[in-house]
Amino acid sequence: MIELSGKPCSSDALKAQLKLWQSQGELSALDRHFALQMAELHSDDSPLMLLMCVLVSRQLSRQHPCLDLSALMLGNPMGTRQAQLRILADYPALLGAVANLDAVGSPDENKPLILEGKRLYLKRYQGFESRVAARLNAMAGTELSTHAHTAALLEALFPVGKEAIDWQKIAVATAAGKQLTVITGGPGTGKTTTVTKLLLLLSLSSSLNIRMVAPTGKAAARLSESIKASKQRLTQELNSPLISQDAIASLPEDASTLHRLLGFQPGNHKFRHHRDNPLDLDLLLVDEASMVDLPMMDRLLDALPGHARLILLGDQDQLASVEAGAVLADICEGARQGYRYSAVQTARIEGLTGTKLAPRADAPGLGDNLCRLLHSHRFAEDAGIGQLAMAVNEGDKEKVAAVWQKNYAELSWIPGDNSDGLAALVQLAKSAYSEYLQAMKQQAEPKTILQKYNEFRVLCAMKNGEYGVDGINRAITAALARAGLIEPSQEFYAGRPVMIQSNDYSLGLFNGDIGILLPVEGDNQRLMTHFIQSDGQVLKVLPARLPGHETCYAMTVHKSQGSEFASVALSLPPQPTPSQQSLIGRELIYTAITRAKSKFTCLGTEALFEAATQRRTERASGLADRLWHED
Repeated sequence: MIELSGKPCSSDALKAQLKLWQSQGELSALDRHFALQMAELHSDDSPLMLLMCVLVSRQLSRQHPCLDLSALMLGNPMGTRQAQLRILADYPALLGAVANLDAVGSPDENKPLILEGKRLYLKRYQGFESRVAARLNAMAGTELSTHAHTAALLEALFPVGKEAIDWQKIAVATAAGKQLTVITGGPGTGKTTTVTKLLLLLSLSSSLNIRMVAPTGKAAARLSESIKASKQRLTQELNSPLISQDAIASLPEDASTLHRLLGFQPGNHKFRHHRDNPLDLDLLLVDEASMVDLPMMDRLLDALPGHARLILLGDQDQLASVEAGAVLADICEGARQGYRYSAVQTARIEGLTGTKLAPRADAPGLGDNLCRLLHSHRFAEDAGIGQLAMAVNEGDKEKVAAVWQKNYAELSWIPGDNSDGLAALVQLAKSAYSEYLQAMKQQAEPKTILQKYNEFRVLCAMKNGEYGVDGINRAITAALARAGLIEPSQEFYAGRPVMIQSNDYSLGLFNGDIGILLPVEGDNQRLMTHFIQSDGQVLKVLPARLPGHETCYAMTVHKSQGSEFASVALSLPPQPTPSQQSLIGRELIYTAITRAKSKFTCLGTEALFEAATQRRTERASGLADRLWHED
């Protein structure tokens, strides 16, 4: 059934080939040893058994919850540069042969591998996916009564605007009568403003225990800041007898991480809160939901009390989680081409808002629970950054090329096909970072220094390599040292920016938090690491007490999610390997562009940029089918 280099493949030959592929980086040691261990446990080291185990393990390491057998290239299932391995059977025969393996069972069987339709899962991940889908579908179908004054409150919260359809108002109207609501939209579309008004409307209707969370400490802090700013705006803008200033002031502001909410227990993979010890809340808001992976979503839904409302907030077009799954993208998949409200839902929206929409679906799946905000308040319609982000998101290479050709002042391109490009990027970074370092030398306030530092960031597509975070950080450090702006002769030096890599609840520091080592006032020989907290206060931590951390002149695009910078420079490698190229897709480029508020610079080749905009990152998953009933 399997051939290797044109000859029938024996078990020993495949084992030797797997070892070679591991040495070449085509698969990890974990992938190979998982296959060998499974073969030993089930007394089956047939080439098909070994290959399926390797592929399932490799899929998981690449953030895919399953292996879609129908998508396998039978002539090159490993996807190597040279097609040495091939499966001789057709897809129906392959499915039948995989189903007959002793380690493979159906969803109701206690087997390590589960074949469900065309998808092969590790049993744990099939369980995660099926439970998440079942709970979301149940919540999506749960209708909640709305307050008698809901329509009047919506009118007060959303005065008549310029847009023909006020999608923020529709999103709040949708959530008023649903246990599950998903609000998605790009940067500047008003997601936080919308959800603040939603929380206000719901709190005016009944007394609710509201909790707000985000996947990382940095995102949680940003959510707190955004909610506070939205409350201040509402205090100034709203003038209605139905809404008191006290009601606005009483809205919650504090957000925590998902791990803290669920009760992270060091040394234990289980959380304190679960089905048998549910969370004490009536409404849970999850921001940056695109960063929530499949296992975490399963644990979160498991810990929700049966009556609780759930609001998921995020950008479906951003990068997915760094672990397996793309839950928010799967939730939004069925409505990717626009809203999919049923006749019942459009009638409800019209009754509450006066907006008449045409029904789009008879059996909408999650369509009635989903609202996408379309109008960006951050980018003007003719602004280069907004235009480029839109063109990339649409995967339209002609539009992308046209945007670059207009020579917008806020867009800049550095050709990346030789070392001159890298040198130009480093020079740009040196100039930008000199602002905060000069402020440090002038003994400015720590908050001022941090704010100047956060005006600019280099974002990288990957961690390793000359054009990755490690290489760029080294190059910028050397350039700043040559300019006399820093003295990096030891690990801890004045002006060094650091990113935290693990959570430390005792210090109040979380994975992704960024601070700067600065001299203590009156003692230039003593350094403290300064962080801006969600309440705007500065946290000072001794460098020796910092949890795991790294220098942060550059960071990955993944780590930048939830952040904004006035100016962003994106570094793309000139000659990426096939595995690197597969990671540089539309979502990564879009996420990098939309971190910038006023200036975006890209170091790269036109060919790679164009190819990336054409490559939509799709994770093998059955969740969208389970949610939208489109098998």
